[in-house]
Amino acid sequence: MRPLQISAALALALALAGAAPGSQPSQPADLSKQVEAAQGGARYDQQAAVRADVELFFGGKPRLSGRMIFDRGVGKSRIEMKSGATLVFDGEKAWVSPQSAEVQRARFSLLTWPYFMAAPFKLNDPGVHLKPAGQMPLVKGGPARPVTRMTFDSGVGDTPDDWYVLYTDDQGRLEAMSYIVTFGKSKEKAEAEPHAIRYHDFKTVDGVTFATRWTFHNWSEKDGIYGEALGEARLSNIGFVPFDAAQFTAPKDAREDKMP
Repeated sequence: MRPLQISAALALALALAGAAPGSQPSQPADLSKQVEAAQGGARYDQQAAVRADVELFFGGKPRLSGRMIFDRGVGKSRIEMKSGATLVFDGEKAWVSPQSAEVQRARFSLLTWPYFMAAPFKLNDPGVHLKPAGQMPLVKGGPARPVTRMTFDSGVGDTPDDWYVLYTDDQGRLEAMSYIVTFGKSKEKAEAEPHAIRYHDFKTVDGVTFATRWTFHNWSEKDGIYGEALGEARLSNIGFVPFDAAQFTAPKDAREDKMP
């Protein structure tokens, strides 16, 4: 998801909660600063581009498998699929190569999965608004916790009508966020089907902390996460690489994947 420069539906942009370790801050501005501090935002800002291998499953079936590379600001991205297809977002348009590759929702994937990974370091992007949203449980039957609601200015990214409810853990890290997906659907329909992503298995790479496993769930304001997990993503081979402009230009024999 990245609702700012490259946001797509799930594309979620994030913001979260945080204060001193072991406590929950009350002001959104403090939350975004703490999340970045807890996960190495200053070190992240020194990098040019990020690389990670990703395996994504929904309903127990493979959805995506390959290597993603994106610039630090998540303005451009690339996914090299194990199937042989290459997906590229050049900052404006999404491309699929070769043209014959059977890849669905390439633009969504290019904007969403890199943003989910970089979310802790994107909380202060232009056009993002954070507001205390009271207390909600993270999981059904669990205690209510302070949460922050994130919204976006009109015209920000592909899906400015998306909103997010954000949770942090007792170390100030981004632990979970609920969201709606307006990519290809109305806001009313999206709000009838809110979901959540939960971050697990944190690993620090060159001073920057990433979640290496994500789970996807149904979610409601009353209960939080409920039911069995809908999907899972596993990240490995995480590292930082130089920025290579050639990687983010339309490949040969490519077709554009447009917004629905």
